[in-house]
Amino acid sequence: MFVLTIDQQDSRSSDDAVPRILDVLSPIDTVVPFARTIGDEVQGVLGDPDAVAEAVRRIGIDSGWHIGIGIGEVERPLPETTIEGRGAAFYAARQAVEAAKSAPANLVVSADPDGDHRGLAEAALRLLISTLAELRSHSRGYVGFRLDHPDATQAEIAAEFDVSQQAVSRVLSAGPADIVAGAERLARHHLAQHHLAQSEGAAHVD
Repeated sequence: MFVLTIDQQDSRSSDDAVPRILDVLSPIDTVVPFARTIGDEVQGVLGDPDAVAEAVRRIGIDSGWHIGIGIGEVERPLPETTIEGRGAAFYAARQAVEAAKSAPANLVVSADPDGDHRGLAEAALRLLISTLAELRSHSRGYVGFRLDHPDATQAEIAAEFDVSQQAVSRVLSAGPADIVAGAERLARHHLAQHHLAQSEGAAHVD
């Protein structure tokens, strides 16, 4: 299982962003839904590597979050809310989000047990976040829309944001959407490989 825990940056000097990020994450398939835990922290449980990578991309487009991802077992029966959750994945996510406050791209992936794919997934997700962090807020919006609607034309993206087509072209022609999409695919692959190795290891032990 994957536990994704995020904590708002500079929350003492910023407006509460939790309602907004919960809306941003609403399209993500979850095992236990995203919800506020304490303060400006949000947590959800996911079972699919693709959902984890997409969630991180959506968080990166919103920006302003410390991101911790814990991979491991979750005690069953599954809780109705994440605040009731227990298990190695929850512990790993707690360690990860704390470490993320001083980590590159403010993102850490922690796993129990660890493995090479964990580190490679973390590197890919940091590339994704770092690429988005270099863009202004409206530019991240163009990238997000392009990734959510890959068949959209630049004219359609411009109409969605009520800007000129040239403004959209200046951003997208530099290739950030391609970099983010590639990093997301890499992260999905390595998260899936880690999850597979973890499952095979558990089966071997049993």
